[in-house]
Amino acid sequence: MRPLIGITVSAETVDTVPPRDRLYLNAAYADAVLAAGGLPYPLPLPAAVTPNVLDDLLAPLAGLVFTGGEDLDPRHYGADRHPTTEVMHPRRDAFELAFFRRADAARLPILAICLGCQVAHVARGGRLHQHVDDVPRTPALHHRTIEKRLAYHTVRITPDSHLARIVGTTELETNSRHHQAVDATRPGRGLRTVAESDDGVLEASEDFADGRFLLAVQWHPEDMIDRSPHLRLFEALVAAARCP
Repeated sequence: MRPLIGITVSAETVDTVPPRDRLYLNAAYADAVLAAGGLPYPLPLPAAVTPNVLDDLLAPLAGLVFTGGEDLDPRHYGADRHPTTEVMHPRRDAFELAFFRRADAARLPILAICLGCQVAHVARGGRLHQHVDDVPRTPALHHRTIEKRLAYHTVRITPDSHLARIVGTTELETNSRHHQAVDATRPGRGLRTVAESDDGVLEASEDFADGRFLLAVQWHPEDMIDRSPHLRLFEALVAAARCP
């Protein structure tokens, strides 16, 4: 049996009469989970987030992928809104941190991607840089799409990390399309930094303490599963989800 892997989704309000909320998911996330041997389950965004609803959503799941998307409301980490910050839809903003904390407390295996990486840190008390281009960096790499072309760069992975063992290397080419990043001086509790880009931007964190599986990456491995070894991140999640 394929383990059931929950996948967070995005939302938008459609300009109809009356307006309607719509949920959507980039197919690459589901494709990656399937290719890794899991059964993808896109999660609804309930209109009312309650502990009972969160627990009911978690109950059938064996693992979780927290996906990319627009920005968290900076009020969640005690900051004023930056002019470039594009806060995600209210349904998702109300759900994301609450659901992550519930899943984290339940020790469900989690792979957190891009926004998901930032959610993991904020959920554990960390802070974000709301616009990475405002952070002094040398060299200043492009971390976002440039003139409709994807940005790519190398990340350096800590040799003794679980991430290095999963991907089998300490240097990895990744794609990049984010304008926010985790503040490496104020990360989430228990999240060890295990990869950085050459300009010092935090690219991956992990918490494998006491048998936990929590891996957070700033890039989008779901779009690179045809390029070894990015599929291994999803395979590692599915393997952890198979364990009782």
